Formats: sequence, C-alpha cells, structure tokens
Amino acid sequence: MGLKDVLRNTDAWKDRVLAAVFALGQQEAQEAEAEMKRDAPWTDRTSHARQGLKGRADKEEGTVVVRLSHTEEYGVHLELANSGRYAILKPTAQRRAPRFIEDVRRVVGA
Repeated sequence: MGLKDVLRNTDAWKDRVLAAVFALGQQEAQEAEAEMKRDAPWTDRTSHARQGLKGRADKEEGTVVVRLSHTEEYGVHLELANSGRYAILKPTAQRRAPRFIEDVRRVVGA
C-alpha cells in the first residue's frame, strides 16, 4: 500500500465520519426543536414564538454545527429579559449537549 492509497483511505474515512456526525447533528437538531416547542416556558398569545423555534445542522469546513434559534424578532427578548425566565435556547443546548457529544465520540471512536 502506497502513500496515495493511505491518503485516499484517510479521506474516505474522514468523509464517512463527517457524514455520520452530520446525520447525528440532524437528528439532534430535530429532537431539540421538538423539545423546545414542547417545553418553552412562556404562555402563548399568538403561538408564533413557539412555532418559530428552530433546530438545524450545517456542515462548515469539515465540521458539523447544530444551531438552535428563534425566527421571531422578539425571541431575543424571551431569551434575555426577565433574568432568563423565558429562555429556552441555552437551557436546551446545555441539557442536550453532553449526550450529543458522547454520541459523536462513539461515532469517531474517541
């Protein structure tokens, strides 16, 4: 086996791992979005804020990023005002991150 073969195999392994981690990221984003919509701590008036909670996974320069967000402009107010009483993004990320990181470690064999 020559250097070209090693490099080709390494690239193929990297691509498979990235695809597996991305699939985990997509699953995590979907589950986190559902959890946020279910557990958001505010009382709905229009339901727009709850419907505007989103989770998504993106590939960026060989990494996977899971994003949780609001689509309504006043989402930042819900997250930061009232001492975070109505926050849902950060608490969800903090609660779910350890399990997601452990899942990623299992995939990459770390």
